[in-house]
Amino acid sequence: MKHNSLLPFYQNVVMRKLICYLTLTCLFMQLDGQDVTVKQMQKETAKDIKSLDSNGWKRSGTFILNLNQGALSNWVAGGENNTLGINGLLNYAVNLRRGRNTWDNYFDIALGFQNATSFDKYRKIDDRIDITSKYGYQVSNHWYASLLLNFNSQFLDGYDYSTTPITKISSFLSPGKIILSPGMNYKTSTRFSFFVSPVTFRWVLKKDPDFFNVAKFGVDSAKKANMEFGAYITTTYKAEITRWATYTGRIDLFSNYRREPQNVDLLMNNLLTMKFTKLFATNLSLDLIYDHDVKQRLQLKEILGIGLTIAL
Repeated sequence: MKHNSLLPFYQNVVMRKLICYLTLTCLFMQLDGQDVTVKQMQKETAKDIKSLDSNGWKRSGTFILNLNQGALSNWVAGGENNTLGINGLLNYAVNLRRGRNTWDNYFDIALGFQNATSFDKYRKIDDRIDITSKYGYQVSNHWYASLLLNFNSQFLDGYDYSTTPITKISSFLSPGKIILSPGMNYKTSTRFSFFVSPVTFRWVLKKDPDFFNVAKFGVDSAKKANMEFGAYITTTYKAEITRWATYTGRIDLFSNYRREPQNVDLLMNNLLTMKFTKLFATNLSLDLIYDHDVKQRLQLKEILGIGLTIAL
């Protein structure tokens, strides 16, 4: 009953985010037509063309490795005697442009662990596989007729440590999601991309045998996959706030026509990097997820660390 009473609240939260997101997108596109922004995009385009190799390929990305360690001895305030954490994040893009044809590939990989004296073994604090491949054919200055393919899952098993004994709640391809989406893509050369499709197919996977007889992730019991049909929006934005601070953001929205289309799934990734040397930086990542079929609450994950940051 508690979850049911909270459901309208979370639906309203997601819908407000959707309305704000669409409003900001329209505002950006209006500002994009102003002279100052056009001049800036022309500079970005010239810079982007120079970075292409002779075959039209461009590769770029960032590798982040954060470490944290702590130790206590006879500490009156209490706490874990020893802690050690490591978290790695790879954002990499491989893009091709030949004439009006573009092929953009994005890899977002993350894996992190934390250990403490009270733990029997290392515990996951981050685990993500997100790969997107998108073909586009330019039909106007910034619009492309596109076909998008996205794969999302995780590497390792996930557990709920609040239960006794601990409970396995996820694994590789459980859940897993595959999106196939034809649509239109508005993008600038380097910093902004907006993709929209009213005709999207999404497969939700539940391949782990431990979950086969359980209705989980939106997949019924005795099934390993479920096919959904709906509308899909995804956008990415990159900005150099200062010479030493950069922001990368992404928002995905999906509405399933076949079941409760008002429950819009939300995926939002945010990464703020503040470099204080060429190799070391402070990194803050904030992820938000709302999926009505998985958990009828807004999920949040935040990781703050200082470590090695390498531009690829």
